[in-house]
Amino acid sequence: MDRAILGGDDLWADRVATTSAQRGSAWQRSGRSARILTIAAVVSCACIAWIWANDAPAVTGTASALGVLTAAALVDAQDRRLPNMLVGLGALPVGVAAAVAAAAGSTGVAIGAGVGAALVSGPLLAAHLVSPTGMGFGDVKAGAVLGGAVGLVSTPSAVLALLLALAGSGLWAVVRRRRTIALGPGMVAGALVALFVARIVGVEAN
Repeated sequence: MDRAILGGDDLWADRVATTSAQRGSAWQRSGRSARILTIAAVVSCACIAWIWANDAPAVTGTASALGVLTAAALVDAQDRRLPNMLVGLGALPVGVAAAVAAAAGSTGVAIGAGVGAALVSGPLLAAHLVSPTGMGFGDVKAGAVLGGAVGLVSTPSAVLALLLALAGSGLWAVVRRRRTIALGPGMVAGALVALFVARIVGVEAN
């Protein structure tokens, strides 16, 4: 039994080390513009937490999840894959924030997270089933986390986040003259813009 447990610990440690190496490698291989955009996204996550703090306490989970997905998006931009460990890590603060809100009686927050996850991941899953090579399952999983994160604050904003992500990614592909691009960066950008817009136009928090 001890060997089995030790083997599991070693496997977990190897996965953590591999993910860390991938993230570091992606940062080292990214250009100046990609690094600036990554830093800007992290700063934007902090701003989102600040501007929504009074009306949506669960926004801490939103900002934390989007911060982790920003790291995943950087890897996606370089390697065309969203690391499962980072996506799973991003889901953690969403789940915690939803559970805390539900325990405090704010069931609307938890429901909003679930609905937001479905609204974003549903269309992506459909696209994956139609064309697995065109839409990776990693995008579907990241979409669920991102939709849940945005849904903690504003469920309608999750839909806007997806639309902005698809439109922005499509425009970027046209400008760069590429047939395929990583969707991760577009999803993070779409979520951040959607939350900023929702705050500006006065959308009520869940």
